[in-house]
Amino acid sequence: MLKLLSRPLALSVGSAVLLAGLFAVPAAATADVVSQDTSQVSAAASALRINEIETNGTPDWVELVNTAAQPLDASGFMLTGRGNTVTLTLPSNTVIAAGAVYVAESSTFKLKKGDKVSLFAADGTTLLDSYEWGDFHLDTYGRVPNGTGDFVQQAAPSKGELNPAPTEPGEDPGEGGGDDSGWQSVKINEVTSANDDPTHDAYELVNTGDIDVDVSAWLQSDSTSLPAAISAPNGTVVPARGYLVLLSNQGLSSDGDSVKVYRADGSTIVDTVGWGASDAQPGSWSRCADATGAFVHTAAASFGSSNATACAGTIIAPSAPGGGEAACQTEAPSDFGKAIEGGIAWPGSQNPVVSDNACQFVTTLSGQDVSGLDIDPSAPTVMWAVKNKSHVYRLVKSGDLWVPDTANGWSAGKDIVFPSGGGQPDSEGITVGPDGFLYITTERDNAASGVPLDSVLRFDPNESGATLHPTVQWDLTADLAGVIDPVKADSNLGFEGITWVPDSYLTTNAFIDQSTGKTYDPSIYEGHGTGLYFGALEKNGHLYAYALNADGTFHRVASIDTGLPMIQETQWDADAQRVWAVADNSSAGSATLLKIDAQGGFVVDRIYDRPTGLPNNNNEGFAIAPSSTCVNGVKEVIRADDGNNGGHSLWSGTISCDLALGPQGPNPPASAPTVTATPSTVQAGGVTTIVAAGLVPDTEYAVVLHSDPVTLGSVVTDSTGALTLRDARIPADTTVGAHTITVAAASDPATVVASSPFTVTAAAAVPSGTTPVQGDGPAKPGSLASTGAQPLPATAIGALLLMLGAGVVIGRRRRSASAE
Repeated sequence: MLKLLSRPLALSVGSAVLLAGLFAVPAAATADVVSQDTSQVSAAASALRINEIETNGTPDWVELVNTAAQPLDASGFMLTGRGNTVTLTLPSNTVIAAGAVYVAESSTFKLKKGDKVSLFAADGTTLLDSYEWGDFHLDTYGRVPNGTGDFVQQAAPSKGELNPAPTEPGEDPGEGGGDDSGWQSVKINEVTSANDDPTHDAYELVNTGDIDVDVSAWLQSDSTSLPAAISAPNGTVVPARGYLVLLSNQGLSSDGDSVKVYRADGSTIVDTVGWGASDAQPGSWSRCADATGAFVHTAAASFGSSNATACAGTIIAPSAPGGGEAACQTEAPSDFGKAIEGGIAWPGSQNPVVSDNACQFVTTLSGQDVSGLDIDPSAPTVMWAVKNKSHVYRLVKSGDLWVPDTANGWSAGKDIVFPSGGGQPDSEGITVGPDGFLYITTERDNAASGVPLDSVLRFDPNESGATLHPTVQWDLTADLAGVIDPVKADSNLGFEGITWVPDSYLTTNAFIDQSTGKTYDPSIYEGHGTGLYFGALEKNGHLYAYALNADGTFHRVASIDTGLPMIQETQWDADAQRVWAVADNSSAGSATLLKIDAQGGFVVDRIYDRPTGLPNNNNEGFAIAPSSTCVNGVKEVIRADDGNNGGHSLWSGTISCDLALGPQGPNPPASAPTVTATPSTVQAGGVTTIVAAGLVPDTEYAVVLHSDPVTLGSVVTDSTGALTLRDARIPADTTVGAHTITVAAASDPATVVASSPFTVTAAAAVPSGTTPVQGDGPAKPGSLASTGAQPLPATAIGALLLMLGAGVVIGRRRRSASAE
């Protein structure tokens, strides 16, 4: 039964007071959607607001308020609840008087803990207002002041009535209390549950105003107690632009708790904060930045002073479940899925750390919602991130964090649209193609959220402006008929991830094209490029391999069972020569590693559990760094929490650079490719000899020194798949420290097939008046091996002849050495 109530609030306009009468919609009323012209939607956007919410009622209800000075026709306007995917449409002839409140409720409109209510105009796409909350019921929360203020917990519901106004600043808050004028400028800034004197179970208030605030009559409670007098060993005045440290009057639990601070009336909440298990110790649960930022777990405490230093130091990952609430958090912590059977321990660090700034991905359209990640194969310090709200970021490494690139208009990320120039792509997955373009998957158009639209959009990341426009769209929806049904539920179960897999890998391992039943032949898919795109379909946990042609046509080559019941991300791992399939909390973050078997099909090679210290949140994004970045045998792995619990989306950990994987395919090499450098420690400007084996015979390979890529030489392997690069010169300006030597086919330089650690030391000082000599006849960088090497260019031969003619004696001395 749909039940809607409207009551007025008194609002002065000149000398008149506007009132609206009570009315109710009969049970038989229909919820028709009526059209709204542009001016009506525009007026609604500034006038109609969510005013009060009850999520623990029978039924739940949402109160709206018309803040305009004229009546508003809200017929067809819609309220949505994210948790249960519910919608309540206001009936025809719903006119809300100026200054009136309107209560919408229905037995089917059920709201949850950690939910979000949104108000849309009748077009279904114009967002007028929204409010989201953490893992608790609202019982009840309302705006103070009405329609414009923050949501605060009220002592009692005021359904259909004006929310009670707080005590006005300057009024006497209670007997024996001081004047707390300016109380709205006071916020909770820091909390600890550690029992260490002098700040055991303490919380800090910060005053952003210009006058001192007397809190002597204020009250405080925790998550279970009633408001009681504050404990104030450090005084009762929060100085202007200053801090006051108070002790909790109830003690605070290390298993998760909250602090609520009230004015003297015991109902006006000044501020409140909650946290999860161990989030407030060691260190503190701190606002970053002071008074206005999201709460995070800082390793250091800073009671009585600014949190700036603590926030710039070590940040500890929030707990799960728990983790507290942040203004940008899109969903409550979750921990419900079980890992798939057969998983082994994650082969790297077990305690990933936060690797982004709090709330750095917030846009006007949504909170964080980061879903897909991909490290740029041409630049390992660049990572692309996509939000499922039509937005993409170019991230760069800054210390231990991944932050938005500030160059070329990328500082706030860029919007993306469909080829029409409009729409709201529900962008879930992203990969960088071999052409350097961005390939982004969609599940739907969020402007028509109930209709599946599984597609791949291609964008030029160098396009100027704040919006990227696709150069091609491959609409794959019809190809998935029978898997994705044309129903609302399936519009959120489509393509979550995407990755590009090179043809060279597929053909080398005799991959079977399921559409022909024969070994995959790239030549029959003219215009598809040099590889296939694998889309990760959430609903059935399968990868779908497509040849995407430049003209917008496509051909499905295979459907691959990843071993996951649902999948959220996929990544081609050029170093491991495998494909990753990754689940979110639906399968407790399990990941499978796929290889091609002797029958030419992809099979599960390994199953990994998520790191034990990684919260089982909605971790949808997954990116793995190339082995060229390996340090001490490990490299970085980044995951994206789509719910950004605690205000953070990115988690950084490590994975071993050597997973000890066996061969794959029908004709694997006798052994995995290897590369060694002798010596493996060389002074800057010195030389080393590099030997590689297990490569494809008679093929040209590039030998590269990382981290700043420097090609040391290109060598053609012999008939056994081996190569030798003698006397390779290490540039004199190479940074001292740990580096990596890598080998990759010259035709596919982004795919590293073997790597080896390498160390560069400082060059020895050269005595004045002498010429440095390193070895007998050292070669320039790029010296080629005698076996399988390319011939010397003609200019080099000419120079050699001139040298011989000018110095026969020297030539004779060195002839034996050059004949090695």
